[in-house]
Amino acid sequence: MNTNRYPRFRWSILLRTLILIDICSSACHPVSTAATSSVDGQDVFGSVHKESVLRRWNFDVMNDCEGWTIPDSVFGANMGGAIWLRIQQGKRPTPPVNWRQEVYAPPLRCELTSPAGLAIPATSVKKVRMRVLNLSPETDGTVFWRTADKPDVDVGPVRFSMKPDCKQWQEVVCHIDDRWQGVIDQIRIQPASFWWRGDLWIDWIAITDGDVKAAPPRPDLCSDAVVPRLDVPGLSQQEFQDAFKVLDECLVVDVPLRGFNYPFLSPGGDYGENWWQLDGSLNLAGAKWVNQKFVDDVMRGFIEVQAQNPDGRIDLWGKSPARGQVADVSSIPRYFEAAYDVARRTAEASLRERIRQSMMQYLDYWFSPAKQDPQTGLIKALFEETFGHHHNDPDEVTPVDLNVAVAVGCYKVSVLSKKMGVLPQADLYRAKFNQLRESINRHLWNEATSGYYNYNLTRGAQTPRLICTTFDPLQLGIAPPERIRKLIPSLLNPALFNWGSRPVTSIAMTEPDYVEAVGPYDGRAWFGDIWTMRDLPIIAGLEDVGCRDLAAELNWSTITTFHANYCEYVVPSTGSGEGVQRYGWTASQYIQAIVEHLFGVDYDRLDARLRVCPHIPQALIGHEIALRNLIIPTGMDTRLDVAVTQTAPGQATILVNVQGRLPREHLVEIFLSTPERQGIIARDGKGKKIALITEASVPANMTGVRLALKKRNEVRFELSNGK
Repeated sequence: MNTNRYPRFRWSILLRTLILIDICSSACHPVSTAATSSVDGQDVFGSVHKESVLRRWNFDVMNDCEGWTIPDSVFGANMGGAIWLRIQQGKRPTPPVNWRQEVYAPPLRCELTSPAGLAIPATSVKKVRMRVLNLSPETDGTVFWRTADKPDVDVGPVRFSMKPDCKQWQEVVCHIDDRWQGVIDQIRIQPASFWWRGDLWIDWIAITDGDVKAAPPRPDLCSDAVVPRLDVPGLSQQEFQDAFKVLDECLVVDVPLRGFNYPFLSPGGDYGENWWQLDGSLNLAGAKWVNQKFVDDVMRGFIEVQAQNPDGRIDLWGKSPARGQVADVSSIPRYFEAAYDVARRTAEASLRERIRQSMMQYLDYWFSPAKQDPQTGLIKALFEETFGHHHNDPDEVTPVDLNVAVAVGCYKVSVLSKKMGVLPQADLYRAKFNQLRESINRHLWNEATSGYYNYNLTRGAQTPRLICTTFDPLQLGIAPPERIRKLIPSLLNPALFNWGSRPVTSIAMTEPDYVEAVGPYDGRAWFGDIWTMRDLPIIAGLEDVGCRDLAAELNWSTITTFHANYCEYVVPSTGSGEGVQRYGWTASQYIQAIVEHLFGVDYDRLDARLRVCPHIPQALIGHEIALRNLIIPTGMDTRLDVAVTQTAPGQATILVNVQGRLPREHLVEIFLSTPERQGIIARDGKGKKIALITEASVPANMTGVRLALKKRNEVRFELSNGK
């Protein structure tokens, strides 16, 4: 044989055919678990609910696509038993693609088109089934259709899901909705969304009737049974509960979706049904107080989408076309905080370890050569890996907020590893935390202006732009004490960050590009408007360094600004809520601000410890505030009631009652914010003195007691009168 007569690609096709046969010898037959029979001349899939096949294409004959058309933009053919599609349109060129190509998929419509003239009544169609071998990172496809009266107009789409990079044949089902009307003339199938890499085979396609897909169950995030009751002057229970309803509105239960296999929380509003790493992480801050199983499952979803990426990255969002391969772009990693909280609260030890491994893998990505600058030791950012950043060129900017977020991740992994008895990794990540803290203080601090600034690697200099992220190194005491003292005046200067009026503006009001964005989402809102995502880290940082009176005031300002105003961001001068309304992370962080900062509730299953550490602003001095029926995820239907009355600095009564079953051998720690510990004593409900906690683990500027957890736990802090 003269092989030169045959085009080279034919030999490639032959080789792939042999590989396909070797992978699965049953390529020409229906899935083995679905027995077939005949009713009135039609195939029937044997299952609990039998389905009549209205049309079926088997693709059994070489080069015969049975009337289906493969678009010119896709390399494909019938390989004798299956349609083979080479997914190559998005192949990474050399040099590497721009970050935009890793974030946004090109608008491709690469549909396979069925023969026309199907003449199937839409009321008869309930499903489109396919048997596929998916050797690509693709997870979602769509089905379109055309009707006899409008044969040139596509209707749809209806989505279906499949397992990515799966070396086994899988049956894929697209459940048809009530938009199928009239007489179906033709269908179109887009088997992939991104067309980035890989191969996909379709063994057969069938249109069937059958049962309508049942509505998936909704995890309870907002019913009276799970939402705690709030009694705080100026805040209504109705509006507090509405924050949980916002989370419910963001809930996506029609999964799998873009590789995410569990219900999750989308951003809300016009952002549509899609998972985002940042939004999904921040949304757990509120959701974890009403449904532990739900947040456990969200973490499983993140772990599984992370596993698709060989570099340990969690993608910015579900539509990332770089999914399934090494890339340069993720998102600002608030994932570490969410993961740590779920890990130490879950009852499942195996999940806890999976979360810990996920956190370490994600840190590996941030410390990889692609993201860590070898000279400074700082982490480089692209696009939404930082807040309020104009530049998106690689190898250029090492921002304050990203480097603090990664340092927080190191710290959380270290603490979690220690709690779980994995001491070598506890030491390793504590060392990484210390290294990054040193780099932050060496390269990002500006002594002349007393602030932390982003660092431009290209210019070898700081970016002289004062952003609210300058306060992020307050977290975990990354900023040393002498710099904390220099930072605080900038925070308290009303001319810079609006202190005393409303929460902190996203950049200093004195910056030339400061702007107050109004109306629908406007990217300029990053450069002036107020965001809960930016205030909560500052509140946490102030608590970490002992500035608890300031933390209480900023927290209360955040609560009152966003109460009944669960918008994307707020205009500093007017307080009006702008951007997306009913925004997920705003509602979630509003809940977090009340539960974790105002009342200071924290639960750690690993330590068998409940902590209550309220931060009372001046506006609530002399008032009793209460949070009741708060779920504590002990697995024993444990509910918590907290009531706090603070009358003066160092003087307060804190009542912690437990409903339901008491977890065994649990302790409760009750603290009061006290600028100075001298002269403070604690008494129980009967007036008996209680010994104060004296070890170094006591949070800064706090006085507290540690008790065996009982049904009723009352502590009265008072200034000593010598008795």
